Amino acid sequence: MNPRILFVKPADRFLENEFSYQQLGPHYLQSYLQQHGYESDILICYADRSKNNYEEVVAFENLRMLLLKNGSTIDAEMNPEIFSDYDIVGFSVMSPQAPDAYLMSRYINLHYPNVTTVIGGSHPRYYLSSVQNLPREIRFNFVVPQDGWLPMLQIVRGDVTKKSYSVVLTDSQKKIDTYPAPTRNKALMERLSYEISGLPAFHTITALGCPFTCNFCESGRENTRIFSKEMVNEDLANMARIHEELGNSKKALMFFDDVGLLNPSQVESLAMLVSNNGFDAWRAFTHAYLINRFKEKLLIPFVTTGGKRIGVGLETGSQKTLDLINKRNGKKQFVEEHLEAVFIANENGIAVDTFTMIFPWEDESDLDATTSMIEAIISHPVNAVDHLGRPLRNYVDSTIMSPYQGTNFYDMAMLGTLPFTKIKPNIDPGTLWYKGHGGGSGWPYLETRLPREVYEDVQKYRNSLRSEYR
Repeated sequence: MNPRILFVKPADRFLENEFSYQQLGPHYLQSYLQQHGYESDILICYADRSKNNYEEVVAFENLRMLLLKNGSTIDAEMNPEIFSDYDIVGFSVMSPQAPDAYLMSRYINLHYPNVTTVIGGSHPRYYLSSVQNLPREIRFNFVVPQDGWLPMLQIVRGDVTKKSYSVVLTDSQKKIDTYPAPTRNKALMERLSYEISGLPAFHTITALGCPFTCNFCESGRENTRIFSKEMVNEDLANMARIHEELGNSKKALMFFDDVGLLNPSQVESLAMLVSNNGFDAWRAFTHAYLINRFKEKLLIPFVTTGGKRIGVGLETGSQKTLDLINKRNGKKQFVEEHLEAVFIANENGIAVDTFTMIFPWEDESDLDATTSMIEAIISHPVNAVDHLGRPLRNYVDSTIMSPYQGTNFYDMAMLGTLPFTKIKPNIDPGTLWYKGHGGGSGWPYLETRLPREVYEDVQKYRNSLRSEYR
């Protein structure tokens, strides 16, 4: 008899909206196990916004659950007794979700010690030693810090056994072009509330990793691996079908890859898939350097197939900070090139969603330089309108940089070579988030160049410039 399997997405308490996009990890694993004859359920936990303390107190009574099970859906107050129905419970965890994952693991260990627990995702990848050394009452049976496909199959088949300690199962495939498309559940997707150019949008990815090595980013240390064209096409077809089932006469799509628009031939191939599956608008990420290098060759296939917005990490208007970030793998990148990339996109009818940060070593002149860059971007016209007839507008997010483990900036901070910066020891992972309620960010610092209040005031001002729609 096959084991009963549950994949869990813990709550994102820090987010204003937990139903903007699908956390795809459990859905990739679900489809992969289905391919091998094993069925599973998915539990999506989310904060009960009617409780005033849902952010501060990590407790079951502050959660709700959306259980996707055998074609049925249960949306109710969180009941941890649900774990008794399963033999294996796997958690897909980003660092801000870790406190909730720990809460559930503690409950399972106490009440259902025969249930096998697994933790995967970016949190155990970059905080492996911390996860391995959790107290016994919280400890997970298996820790999967890299790819989860084969380790989960080993666990489900019983090819690996539990020990008195956390067993680490490491697997990193050089190629990921044989895996199936993630599962797409209508009951979940009808709850998603994200728009591109005034149209309802779903999210996906075409690759893992990033070809650029920014010092603040974990993906900068990971090789780029690409899913097969056939798999991406199947995923787009599934999303298009659900759009139609939900009555969306027009539909949009977002590619969440670190660099979704990488070169002209890749964009042409991606644009063809978007067009063939009938999407009316789409959004992807790219790099200012790539826009400057390829210009219309990169952007025209995008815009002629409904491309309306691109996400570009500009990070800073301070040349001093930009040099420290290493945006171009050791090659010089200039702030002026960032602005040029935005204006090229705007002239071609594409709005730019720019991402900027506040860094703990920055002084007033650094902050002013970035604010001036943001003001120039926000005020620059875009040569197009959205599907509701509104002028397309550029959009800017401002966050405070958090030095995650697995980044060069974290290593530099620990070595004391990151100027004016000292981070908290044994950081609560629940505070490691970039964008949350009111556009705020977590605060992992003991020391910064300027007081925290100065940085947060600048962040609030920058985010106040954001347009009401995008």
